[in-house]
Amino acid sequence: MYRRTILLAPAVLLALAPTLHAQQEDESRLLFRFRVNHLERNVGLSEEQAQAVAERWARYDQELFDTSRQLHGLRERFNDILMGPGTEEEKNARIRPLLDQFVDLRHHQMRLKLQFEDDIRARLTPAQQVRLILQVEEMQRRMIEVLRRGFGNRMGPGGRMGPGPGGIRRGGGR
Repeated sequence: MYRRTILLAPAVLLALAPTLHAQQEDESRLLFRFRVNHLERNVGLSEEQAQAVAERWARYDQELFDTSRQLHGLRERFNDILMGPGTEEEKNARIRPLLDQFVDLRHHQMRLKLQFEDDIRARLTPAQQVRLILQVEEMQRRMIEVLRRGFGNRMGPGGRMGPGPGGIRRGGGR
């Protein structure tokens, strides 16, 4: 019975893969459409301008996601090294090349953001640029509020994540 469950799990994932991929595509299309509509209504862009900005925004999202995923992997490796066995010198030797990769990826993220902003600004008038800046800041503020409310039950004192799923617990237990 146990073996059958293990063997069925990959089969179930393979069967669900097209559905999950279709769901991601639907969500991407919805986000694209939302952005186009929002840019037209609140920033005053033409549909053509809004679509161009939304397309570039989607590329930026993907680039940022890819880089963030790599950074997350490096953070996990940092944690494994720091919490694992070895002297401080051994840990430093193992971390040093990873730290260089981490810093390079952070710089790459900054360059991605600047390039994204330059690409967007090149398509807009100064008034549209200001409206876009204000709208993006407002959207980010709202998203942070939603995330805080959504994770509120896992937030600890001072708004920090507690030792829940994905949290790091140091020292003894609770």
